[in-house]
Amino acid sequence: MTITDRAARAARALLRRVSSDSPSSDGRQSGSGTSASSSPAAGSTGTTDAGDRIVAAGRVAPVSDLSAASEHLRSIGRAGKNWTNAVLVAEALRQGVEVTADPKRPKRIMLRHGGASFWWGNGVTSLNTLGARRIVSYKEVTSRLLLNRQLSAPVNAVFDPADAPRAWAWGEALRPLVIKPHNGNQGTDVFVGITDREEFVETFTRVGRDHGSVLVEQFHSGVEHRCLVLDHRLIAVTRRRPASVLGDGTSSITQLVEAKNADRGLMHKQLPLDEEASAYLARHGHSADSVPATDERVYLTGASNIHRGGDALDATDELTAAEVDLAQEASKQIPGLRLAALDLLLPRRDGDGAPLVLEINANPMISMHHLPWEGTPRNAAGAILAAMFPTL
Repeated sequence: MTITDRAARAARALLRRVSSDSPSSDGRQSGSGTSASSSPAAGSTGTTDAGDRIVAAGRVAPVSDLSAASEHLRSIGRAGKNWTNAVLVAEALRQGVEVTADPKRPKRIMLRHGGASFWWGNGVTSLNTLGARRIVSYKEVTSRLLLNRQLSAPVNAVFDPADAPRAWAWGEALRPLVIKPHNGNQGTDVFVGITDREEFVETFTRVGRDHGSVLVEQFHSGVEHRCLVLDHRLIAVTRRRPASVLGDGTSSITQLVEAKNADRGLMHKQLPLDEEASAYLARHGHSADSVPATDERVYLTGASNIHRGGDALDATDELTAAEVDLAQEASKQIPGLRLAALDLLLPRRDGDGAPLVLEINANPMISMHHLPWEGTPRNAAGAILAAMFPTL
């Protein structure tokens, strides 16, 4: 039995389990104390009015000064530069929601209002059931589930770290390929557009060594968008641009990287100019000493990874009605998943394919919507609090 078969069997069992979840009225799932319900008492009526209220909350201008939230987190022993926590706490304090430390987990906070309570920790939340969080952690099973429901998703499979030859035999006819950790998040160690066997084996071995099981999938052309969906309503969209610099006709890539790194704001990370970036530049005819033309954008990686110097660009108003429907319908396929971050691949250039759901995540990095590199800040935290506490 392959890893994918084992994961599929586990996911089917979880689907049966989560479909019969019996939530309690305090926002935690009965018996486990770890998950939120989707019952009216926990904050979701499932009505159009409730959905409209949540969407409207996401359109209110978010808190821009996070200093009070950061100080409050320090005062309850949850200090650190965790901006996904900070933006939620800032909005909670503005709306009078009680924020305390969760005594059961050192990195989690508790949110209480009107007799309901939920926990939150860097995007992981009791809004979602434990079963839902586990299901979406199996990326290949999620893809199969979506395909079975007639929703567009990539063909993929998971292999043991020592199975590079078998993985190549499986994927050779599907080239170009993507290689990434089977359970990774935040875009770490994602390699795209692989066509050469030697590069495939080298990359597969590296990912397997660092992360264990490896996911291989067919590459699709398109622009990656992170869609935040709450109670099956689209709240915010970020287009994640890979780490890049814009030429001015006189500065080298090294100088452009240094200038951009001088001020990356609160959330955005430093652009790397390491061995991996140098290799990517070389494959595209550049080096660190190259001088790009004025307004020429040069990428340091092919992966849209905020944690490796990518830029979050607000794209909430750019999706077509069909693309919005795809995000919302995909979120409905996982029972118990109220808050979801979907990675959609959307056609924005000549030659791009049809819209596709790359993966679904249950731990959204909502700070990217509040603190975009370019575009309008979106109040993801306000929408989440509206879903948690309908009396706000």
